[in-house]
Amino acid sequence: MDAVETAYKAPLKLTPEEKKHFADPAMQEADNSNFPSALEIVSNGLDAHPASEGLLFLKAYFGYKVADTMSNELSSYPRVIEPLGNGALMIDGAMTSQMLGKFHQIIDTLSETEEAINELLQVNPKSKDVVDFKGYIDLKKQQLNQESENMQATFNRSPQLAGSFCAGCQRSISYTTQKVVFKRTADSRLEAWHFGCFQSSSKN
Repeated sequence: MDAVETAYKAPLKLTPEEKKHFADPAMQEADNSNFPSALEIVSNGLDAHPASEGLLFLKAYFGYKVADTMSNELSSYPRVIEPLGNGALMIDGAMTSQMLGKFHQIIDTLSETEEAINELLQVNPKSKDVVDFKGYIDLKKQQLNQESENMQATFNRSPQLAGSFCAGCQRSISYTTQKVVFKRTADSRLEAWHFGCFQSSSKN
């Protein structure tokens, strides 16, 4: 991302009005790491000045920073998949659902960032910084989409592989809201357990 940070520090192509009313207030918010507010100010500026190269760049940059902040928040989430020993694996369905929601938010933000970059490239198609920025955003989106699709596929496959009922209490399992333990039986079938039922059976 060095190219983007360097481009951000370069002089932006702004009229005095764009700089005073939109870019400067947005930069102040960004200096306080309040990137959502900075993005909102710049987006409002683009409503009034849709062809502003400087504001388009700032919209793309602040959008990337918002997405990046959300990505960093994901790393503070508790582990959603945890090995329990003896081949058993616990998946926290509720937390996984939250993570999927956050993935979609980040992807939406990156898509808006990409739109601003595409408009920038129409105004200035030869800017290497902007082309590099677009490549980075595309890669980030692909990675997030892949992770999101893998998680969703695990949810969708679980009832087919392990059934919809707990091997302990025989009640139904909600893979998207409950903590579920997957365990192989002696004959290699995959069982699903409510986390509480699995803990109780382990103590017996």
